[in-house]
Amino acid sequence: MRVADPLERQAVKAAVTGVDAIVHLAARVHVMREVAADPLAEFRRANVESTALLAEEAAAAGVRQLVLASTVKAVGEVNSVVWTESTPPAPRDPYGISKLEAERLVFEVAERHGSRAAILRFPLVYGPGVKGNILRLFALVDRGLPLPFGAVTNRRSLLYVGNLVAAVRSVLEAPLGGAETFFVSDGRDLSLPSLLQLIGEALGKPARLMRVPPKLLRLLLPSAESERLIGSLTVDASRLSRITGYHVPHSVEEGLRATADWYRATRARGAW
Repeated sequence: MRVADPLERQAVKAAVTGVDAIVHLAARVHVMREVAADPLAEFRRANVESTALLAEEAAAAGVRQLVLASTVKAVGEVNSVVWTESTPPAPRDPYGISKLEAERLVFEVAERHGSRAAILRFPLVYGPGVKGNILRLFALVDRGLPLPFGAVTNRRSLLYVGNLVAAVRSVLEAPLGGAETFFVSDGRDLSLPSLLQLIGEALGKPARLMRVPPKLLRLLLPSAESERLIGSLTVDASRLSRITGYHVPHSVEEGLRATADWYRATRARGAW
């Protein structure tokens, strides 16, 4: 692992001094069009080495708790059985590999220093400012285009950003000991057609769904894109509630309405 530049280490040391808790959200995330010659090395530099520096300096400064924002991709890409925290991780892309390595590093530092840490594994996050596939789905429904996903029967766990914030607050306030890992979700899994219909309701426009066989969609779409759109990926987030008392404060409908309000306002400004 790369040794941190002395000036970089000094800057982190100054930043964590006198801090009670840290929520580590910074990361190099999934890249749709990768241009790096060695993607895994780039992900490790951003997600593992930086986390190592932060975790070590935080523990040395006596920071009470470090919360690491991780991802379901640290476990894998798709599933047919709901994942729990005991599911053996098998990440399949450089992003997921780097986040699992960051998780394990945070655990090791917490155990070595006797400090507290919480790993929060997020599924697809949506809300104002969203990018990626969710934004694309909003745009497709908004344009009234026929969508060939009516026959898809997948299930996906999602997470509204307001529920994400509440989950972070719950682990900061709970009397956790040592290091813990939690899945987080809205507590309601959706199929792609159900999600599109709810997006349509939030936008005030019907989702025009066509029933195209999923097998044909898999032939027409790139494999990685078809997995993200029509594959299943569900998690059991009940452990977070049992351990911390967390409850989901916002429904999926509330989250999608907030996202739709942001989408319409941004579109009105000519952002797209």
